[in-house]
Amino acid sequence: MSQTLATAALTAAAAFAASGLASSLALWGVRKQLSTQRELAAQERADRRAAEDRIARRDEYAQLISTAIQCASLIRHAKELGIADDVYAERVSTARAALSEVIKVQAIISVEGPRNVIEAASQTRWSLASELEIVSAHRRGIASADEVNEAGRARRRAVGVMAAAARQAFGIEPEPSTAAPCVSG
Repeated sequence: MSQTLATAALTAAAAFAASGLASSLALWGVRKQLSTQRELAAQERADRRAAEDRIARRDEYAQLISTAIQCASLIRHAKELGIADDVYAERVSTARAALSEVIKVQAIISVEGPRNVIEAASQTRWSLASELEIVSAHRRGIASADEVNEAGRARRRAVGVMAAAARQAFGIEPEPSTAAPCVSG
């Protein structure tokens, strides 16, 4: 009986050890799976944040280009020949308000980068401000029509550079060198 008891005790101990080993392995597997799931969830959150940041930057770049085009259109209306002084003053005021919107968007871009986009956004802003000032100086007889035309060309180049910099920031192939044809004049 003692040999039977010893065999039973040995069998029970082996079964207990095996179940302990199996439980430990199962626990290790569960922990490993949870760790992997946490890592995957963290990576998914990081990817989602990166995508959201990319979309926000793209929207800011597009907004700058859009407000620059709107401002350019308003400047173009202000430099029309033969308009009354009160109409001219209203158009310049509206163009200055649009320029303020460009400045707001450019300020956001200046924080977010990258450097080439920051520089292009700044160049766009300053070209619009310069063009508006030259149009005003021309109206007062201080600047020539050639200066007004050159300011318009500089603005078109700046908006084209901004569009190219934005595309480059997103790894998009640049378009042929038609610098923002929608902002002509």
